[in-house]
Amino acid sequence: MAVKIKGLNSSLVFTFDQAGFDKNYEYLLERISTNHQLFNGSKIVFQGPGLSEYSHEQLISLQKMCLEQGMVLQNIQETTPIKAEKNDRDVNIRRNVRSGQKIGSEGSVVVWGDVHESAEITAAGDIVVLGRLEGIAHAGCTGDMNSVVFALQLSPSQIRIGSRVSRAVERNQKTDYPEVAYWDSENICIKEYNPRDKR
Repeated sequence: MAVKIKGLNSSLVFTFDQAGFDKNYEYLLERISTNHQLFNGSKIVFQGPGLSEYSHEQLISLQKMCLEQGMVLQNIQETTPIKAEKNDRDVNIRRNVRSGQKIGSEGSVVVWGDVHESAEITAAGDIVVLGRLEGIAHAGCTGDMNSVVFALQLSPSQIRIGSRVSRAVERNQKTDYPEVAYWDSENICIKEYNPRDKR
């Protein structure tokens, strides 16, 4: 069995083995699609040794799939290690970042929650928010213009990439899809996130 699913403390726990991302993803998608009523509205927790082998993009794909099926994301259990893609200076925040708080990293930052208004995230690498981003996000703060800012709901007060600054466009309604902000050599652009896009 690629992913073990069991109920625990009013949540569903998905335990990922080391069968590989593609196998685990396809297995989980099939289980969810054929038992939609069971999973819709359920709180879920990810755990297991397989997670340590996944990239940020693969973890995001799993989160997105669950959100699209109506599930409520809980934080990954504290005992689950996350493999740092760039270096061991990456920072994982397993809670909401409240207004006024500042988080900095010499690598990338992953927030398993929301970043509230007036909170600030600064990273030498990428910034990934698995929730709503309303504060200030500064990716590539040491000059890496290839860094990106990703959020499941992207509504920042300000985005910075490298030495460039951009304020988010005001919107009349919330988006229901994840977005990524990046530098295209002329401007900071924001677009819907596509895991197949190599940008």
